[in-house]
Amino acid sequence: MVDVVDGLKAKLAEINSKMEELRREIVVLDDQRVAFETVIKVYEPGFELAASPSKTRRASSRETASGRVTELLKGRNNRHIVLDILRRSERPTTTAKIAEKFASEADLGSEAARLESALTSRFSATLNGLVKQGLVRQAGTADGRRHLWEISR
Repeated sequence: MVDVVDGLKAKLAEINSKMEELRREIVVLDDQRVAFETVIKVYEPGFELAASPSKTRRASSRETASGRVTELLKGRNNRHIVLDILRRSERPTTTAKIAEKFASEADLGSEAARLESALTSRFSATLNGLVKQGLVRQAGTADGRRHLWEISR
């Protein structure tokens, strides 16, 4: 056990060292960027640098459906969620229906429709893993595109 903790401490020190190295590199690159902008402005006084990607406003993870789903599923086991819903289903069901059932049980209200696609995608990846483990099997298709899933027996 002590060897494991020592290994984790060593890895943490390595990560901290790498982060510090990257911070120093960012400072050097930022200084170079400022120097280039200064020289360009000498030759072209009206030059305005477009906003750098890091300074443009991005949607927070809470604003995106995928980020909200990540937040919603944090601390939960996707496998258990999917398997539980499949166990309670009376017949094979689609990934979209699993996502819909989860959204209903999680009482997402008006947010459910916005998150359904992201939930379906997340649960689809989970189902693929469960198929590889032999816990779930594909039981045909619903409309030629959507797969039906059920617990392997």
